[in-house]
Amino acid sequence: MDRRNFLKTSVAATALASMDFPALASKVKSYGKERLKVGILSDTHVINEASQKCFIKALNYFKERRVDAVLIAGDMTDNGMMPEYRSAVNDWYSVFPDDKYPDGKKIERLIVYGNHEIEGPTYGYVKKAYGEEVCKRDAIAPVRDKFWEECWHEKFEPIYIKDVKGYKFIGAQFNRDFIPGLDEFMKSVEDQLPKDKPFFYFQHMHPKGTCSAPWVWGQDDGSVTEILSRYPNAIAFSGHSHTPLTDDRVIWQGAFTSVGTASLRYIIPIGGRENSKVFGTKENVPSQMPVLSGTTGHHGQLMTIYDDCIVLSRHEFENDEDLGSWVIPIKGNSKPLTFEAREKTEKAPQFFDSARVTVGDRKPGKDRYGVEQDQVTVEFPVAVSHDGLPRPLDYEVQVEEAGVDVYKAVLTKRVFSNTYFLGEKKDSEQPVKCVFSVNELPLDKEFRFAVRPCNGFGRKGEPIYSEVFPAGKFA
Repeated sequence: MDRRNFLKTSVAATALASMDFPALASKVKSYGKERLKVGILSDTHVINEASQKCFIKALNYFKERRVDAVLIAGDMTDNGMMPEYRSAVNDWYSVFPDDKYPDGKKIERLIVYGNHEIEGPTYGYVKKAYGEEVCKRDAIAPVRDKFWEECWHEKFEPIYIKDVKGYKFIGAQFNRDFIPGLDEFMKSVEDQLPKDKPFFYFQHMHPKGTCSAPWVWGQDDGSVTEILSRYPNAIAFSGHSHTPLTDDRVIWQGAFTSVGTASLRYIIPIGGRENSKVFGTKENVPSQMPVLSGTTGHHGQLMTIYDDCIVLSRHEFENDEDLGSWVIPIKGNSKPLTFEAREKTEKAPQFFDSARVTVGDRKPGKDRYGVEQDQVTVEFPVAVSHDGLPRPLDYEVQVEEAGVDVYKAVLTKRVFSNTYFLGEKKDSEQPVKCVFSVNELPLDKEFRFAVRPCNGFGRKGEPIYSEVFPAGKFA
């Protein structure tokens, strides 16, 4: 089979995108023989007891599932210091002594450095915490080659290729904007790469213009994307942005397949939402709500390769909830996972019929910059997946002003639920909130609030409404 006829995809883009595990189990019989299992992590940022426990928990999760390898796409530790990296290495060997299971089965390590390992000691907050002298003494970067060999008992290579049960994995060590020598390396190993099944590539930075693009932060300069575009059977994994696996845009299909690996340590809720992190100044990023904390977001994936497809099972380790599975067909030539295709095929999430919008009284509050003002809080329940409809990514909340015979939207906000990065069971325990300054409301006219659940590809569910408020209600 020519590589150009290989399905460069991921998920059967609608129902399978959020397939639960009982449903998945019923489908597995049709996938052919199981060939390989790989645990996938990134940005574990091991630095203290809590992060160590989470890392060990994830490794034991993979151990219980008898994975053949564990892939960690960079930032295994936090500050680029040798003592903390050794601690993470010891955590690995506490679960897999000598890279083996108790019965002697070998487990393969697929690990690369990230920016925190190489650049960490140059960051201002690290210098402040440790001091210049310690940063120079304990930094990994100046001795990265020798230190790698000390920790992992294998030669350090800027780019390496490993075979795991007949599947090729190419790991590229961290470089900020591009991977030096990648084009030459790929050409040198091209005769080792299969034409009739996938091979895997992993680095820390996102290949530009792929998973979660174009808005996601942490992309490289685009040269890796150009190189991998020659290999439609390539599946790339990358981390760095800490974008949660509850966002279906972290898996992308184009000239090849690209998958974000989120973070085991914490999630960064970034984007244009009222409660998300937005890079910018007070003048261009107004908000009545503080940035969500993603510290309880601990994500990883279990990749299982079958004869006919690859299943990526997403998992949230804080509450041990599954986040659904993506299915990547191995044969065929369609492209169901382009963002353009999913804009057309992804179903809109929907509220249950019983869902209602409630609005609190006018109360003193502060915006995210600490400016005091009176505010009004809109609340509504989480829209969970049901009847084949997906879980939403976020919510649109609009202020609708009464016209002569219609209501028209005069202000629109987007908001995440407080725990949109956790499993649905935990996420549904508290209502979603969206805060408005009283000065944002049409106080001299009749108005109402309309709320719609949204997916990541532009589809919006049917609205639910608040009561209609008379002119002057919150004045």
